[in-house]
Amino acid sequence: MFLMLLWKEWKENLWKLGFCGAASIAFTIMLFRMRIIPDVENCFLISLAQMFIVPVVYSLDIFSGEISNRTIHLLFKIPVKRWIIFFSKYLVSAAGIIFIFLASSLLMELMARGREASVYFLMRTNLLYGLAGLLLFTWFCPFGCQSRSEAGSLVVMFAVFIGWGIVLLWSGVCEVTWAERFVPYSFLLLTMEMTKLKFTGLVFSQIIAFAAVLAVACYRFVSIRRYL
Repeated sequence: MFLMLLWKEWKENLWKLGFCGAASIAFTIMLFRMRIIPDVENCFLISLAQMFIVPVVYSLDIFSGEISNRTIHLLFKIPVKRWIIFFSKYLVSAAGIIFIFLASSLLMELMARGREASVYFLMRTNLLYGLAGLLLFTWFCPFGCQSRSEAGSLVVMFAVFIGWGIVLLWSGVCEVTWAERFVPYSFLLLTMEMTKLKFTGLVFSQIIAFAAVLAVACYRFVSIRRYL
């Protein structure tokens, strides 16, 4: 049954993978062929655009689509636990986000060929941005899992972007290091060498936050009752 749910989510989200993947690849080829700016700046620009756009596309109807179309009523009648339904949705979306960043990272390395940056630097940078994008999408889930419209999901996603931006600014101005450890944008600072945080410490803190956020999101999704 779990495989059937994964297949259902895969078919419903295939257009997102195709749209984001095609746009990302086209954008990467264009910038790296034209070379108006250096490869490193191209990488930062592409990665930043992906980090904000890809999570938005995947968050639009991951939950609100089922609720607004009332198909969640039928989905919850399937003889499978609700937490399995939640993770089938999340895993397919997360896999799509990871694949898009991985594909663009490999394409950057192939086109740059180490001509202006060290080998694997572009890939490492883009994947760190992708990790930040995945974490932002994960933070959307507990707040957007009960959203009833795509507009509501969009508002929640932008609230996550802005909220973590405020936290990052506050932690930097007030030198609150422990708060900076939980900000997804800290991976961006890591690529620019603008933080004193160590990679291992940052990853450990993010894993703790990741597990807690997923648990809350799963609980909120499972506790949906007013639609039944």
